[in-house]
Amino acid sequence: MQIEELSKSQIVLLTLLVSFVTSIATGIVTVSLMDQAPPAITQSVDRIIERTVEKVVPGQAAAVVTTKTVIVKQSDLIQQALEIATPSVVRLYSDKSTESIFYGFGIVIDEAGTIVGDLESIGSVNTMYVVRPDTESVEVIRDAVDEGSGTLHLRPTKGDSSTWTPARLSNTSLGLGETVIILSGKVRMRIGEGIVTELHTTPAGGTIIDTNIGSDWILPGGVIINTDGEVVGVNSKVSRAISGSAFIPASALLKDEKKAEE
Repeated sequence: MQIEELSKSQIVLLTLLVSFVTSIATGIVTVSLMDQAPPAITQSVDRIIERTVEKVVPGQAAAVVTTKTVIVKQSDLIQQALEIATPSVVRLYSDKSTESIFYGFGIVIDEAGTIVGDLESIGSVNTMYVVRPDTESVEVIRDAVDEGSGTLHLRPTKGDSSTWTPARLSNTSLGLGETVIILSGKVRMRIGEGIVTELHTTPAGGTIIDTNIGSDWILPGGVIINTDGEVVGVNSKVSRAISGSAFIPASALLKDEKKAEE
């Protein structure tokens, strides 16, 4: 039968059949191509920093301004912050061994090796040992006490020739929602991440930083840093009176350091 001899109804049915077959063939080809396609690469961008670079082209009166977008991952910022902060964070023990009594963390605040620790956890102990990040043990003795911040100063005994790296203490106020990194671990370094959830004002006019960091992460004298590697807070008796996840600001330590210098 010639196509010219088909009736109108037969032509319509033939058109529908061709369309149906074509649709099935298209679907089969599409599914086959999708199965052969490589898996998609998912990349999360945590932070985008835009920098403006000005270039002066000879022969032109005005500078030609070009804008470049630089992608910085949050994980890279944290690694850089740890490289800056960890040489200044030490652990305090009753003896040279890490199996002895653990008194908490300490922060080196000057090149002479002055260390700030948690007053409550150290108690009335006068002599102890600092285990530095390079695993060197140094004997330190009790020095000045600051009841207002719940901390005390320790200093190396005479004859110490160690090189100390002072911490970068932040003197700027944190805002709600800002990211902080907790340094933890009694023997080996552990890190966690949290955010500032509340800022408490003390009767003396100071500020206590509260976070969403779990209490199992926070050890006596525990330290939080920002992504610039600056120490922004320390756990002490004063902060624990507000919340188990709270810290006194580093600005309080800056005040203590000035008092010690005076």
